[in-house]
Amino acid sequence: MGSIHKSIALLALGSLIFVGSACGSDDDGGSSGSTQLEATLSDFQFEPDSWTAAADEDVTIALTNDGAVAHEWVILQPDVTIASEADLPATEEELLADFVLTETEVEPGETQDMVFNVPAGTYQIICAIETHFDAGMEGTLTVE
Repeated sequence: MGSIHKSIALLALGSLIFVGSACGSDDDGGSSGSTQLEATLSDFQFEPDSWTAAADEDVTIALTNDGAVAHEWVILQPDVTIASEADLPATEEELLADFVLTETEVEPGETQDMVFNVPAGTYQIICAIETHFDAGMEGTLTVE
């Protein structure tokens, strides 16, 4: 084979390898199966204050506390929303049983990953530490 034919053959082979790798799947069968989100918790807001994720798949949110005090990122149960802290029950046991779907607390200056998996719906996100919600720590998670 002449050098031109070898070059064309190598170019064609390289193109096939590139196309094959572009169409191939990753290690878990073709999709990552998870969503990556981020939020900054500060005194007293979430940034951003709304998130969108896919339903019924693992979602990881990196929560960074840029505030001076501890903050929580709480997903309230489906169909539960509050307008003020006065709407919350008096005991933590009732709060966890009747209001909270999942939650985590992040200390000042720390970043923590939280993994959750929820069905489709719209969820209210709050910081349930006393006075934080009423000070403005609220958001919305839309799961589609």
